[in-house]
Amino acid sequence: MTISIPMHSSRGLGVVSCGLLALTTACSSGPDYPEYDTAGDIPRLYQASYVTDAPTIDGKMDDLAWRKADWTANFIELGGSTISRPRHQSRAKLLWDRQYLYVGVWMVEPNLKSKPISSLGFDGLLMFACHDDSPETYQTISSEPGGRHSTSVFNNNPEGEPLEILNGLQQAVALSGTLNQQGDSDKGWWVEIALPWRELTTSEQASVPQAGSTWRVNLVRDDEQSWSPYFSHDIHDPEMWGRVTLKR
Repeated sequence: MTISIPMHSSRGLGVVSCGLLALTTACSSGPDYPEYDTAGDIPRLYQASYVTDAPTIDGKMDDLAWRKADWTANFIELGGSTISRPRHQSRAKLLWDRQYLYVGVWMVEPNLKSKPISSLGFDGLLMFACHDDSPETYQTISSEPGGRHSTSVFNNNPEGEPLEILNGLQQAVALSGTLNQQGDSDKGWWVEIALPWRELTTSEQASVPQAGSTWRVNLVRDDEQSWSPYFSHDIHDPEMWGRVTLKR
């Protein structure tokens, strides 16, 4: 699902417009351009707040629930360089309830382009997630500004159970700008993801997580920057993913 939020008002069918006032109010979770933050724990640490009013997965990140969440540190260069900064800012928020892990990501992008499915994860946003106790089984979710996405489930344990296709995922994209139009100036794009806990747990684990439990999550953008850096490690190495602790 893709919702376009152009920089100028539009009455086009199927387009949700957000004017200048709305971009600073209803869409206020977006671009406020804080200073880059390359300091902090490595792997990154984050505490995800519990919500009773689940956000609507429409890509806009304007629900009241998101106000309960802190922003992550800005994504930094994939290899962890403190000298080379990403070209454009990216950061995220995470929430949870008894059904889903919610992830919202804001990415500055002055030239919004749709990406082919074959390149997802390299020209878009790639998310990794697994339980801290079972990193051999994990999910990946790829998203791009045009709204297309793909999912994969990995099981690196040779004695593990066969895995089914990732079911029940909710994902949506919203744009601050126009897609595939050269010469204009865009702001960026949002992604909202609701990942069901039942897809993140094995048969030995409770399907409903408990406060205090820890999950490994990482977010990689355009194969250039990530929330938790990898240094010389492969991006599929769970040891380098951030640690998300659920709090109430």
